[in-house]
Amino acid sequence: MRKIPAENVFILSVFDREQWCPVLQARFVVQDLNALACILGEDADDDPELRDHYVLEDADLQAIGDRFGVDFNTSGMEFGGDELEISLFRPHSISKAPYLIHTGYELPLLLDGRKKLARMSDAYPPDQFEGEDRFDRWVATGVLHKEVVVEPFDEPVSGYLGHRTVYYTPMGEQWRIPAMKMLSEAAGRSGGWNEYFERLEGMLFGYSDQENDWWIDVGLTGGGFGGIPLCCAVDSNGLEWIEAAGFRALPPIDQPHLLIAHSKAHAGHELRTLFFESGEAVAIVRFNVLGRHLMELTDLAREGPWEISSEQIPLLNQNIRGLIAVVARR
Repeated sequence: MRKIPAENVFILSVFDREQWCPVLQARFVVQDLNALACILGEDADDDPELRDHYVLEDADLQAIGDRFGVDFNTSGMEFGGDELEISLFRPHSISKAPYLIHTGYELPLLLDGRKKLARMSDAYPPDQFEGEDRFDRWVATGVLHKEVVVEPFDEPVSGYLGHRTVYYTPMGEQWRIPAMKMLSEAAGRSGGWNEYFERLEGMLFGYSDQENDWWIDVGLTGGGFGGIPLCCAVDSNGLEWIEAAGFRALPPIDQPHLLIAHSKAHAGHELRTLFFESGEAVAIVRFNVLGRHLMELTDLAREGPWEISSEQIPLLNQNIRGLIAVVARR
């Protein structure tokens, strides 16, 4: 029998690869996780609480609608090609924000002028983030401005050559890119991130004063601006990768999830037991992430440890405050 979380809320979503954002969503409650797991099939075998992101076929969508009474009207949408993708996932706790968070809606918000700056960062190769070509179409027409910053490692690590960060702004807002770089440098030189840097960052991204006020309030009550101290395990290649990255980012992993834990909520021996269970782990590293950014990646309402999708590690890295530290070695 599957463990039943306190609240079984799910989101059905249609993602438009042309606009590079969700265009239709429906929220529903599931009383019987096993019934939903049967519809999802073998993909759900290793996910007892159904917390992964599932891409659905038409038959899956029909079965979910029939079994759980979900009215998900996709009439007028042309499926069968590569542009529209239907998926199922649990909502992030950040969805409780009283306004639209930009994550996942960067392109339409940039084109609409509501978002003034977007930033994507990941290790390379590949030399392009997923969906970059959709943004670049608008660069070619003169609507958006693009700037790429490449930071090579001294030596290749696990096949990766370095970090690549891509910035986009509407034309006329290019000044925000050097301002964002200066903000990050200033925070590093002045003892770390705080509510003032956070507000300035929000302003550069294009959030309103009221929206920034909400973020600041969450920051002061949900982890502080130094961030939540977290730990994870790394293997020898991962440790080498962190060192090559100047202790500024976590490495990509081959597993579907990265296990993280609150470093202050567990004694040292508990962390060793948790993370050194894997025979490949050679070290435990500590890093700080702002609580409200971590809310985008996992459900903080659940008691940790937490699992972060391996695909979300680049987003996690964007929000690490300060340097990563090695706190234990095998």
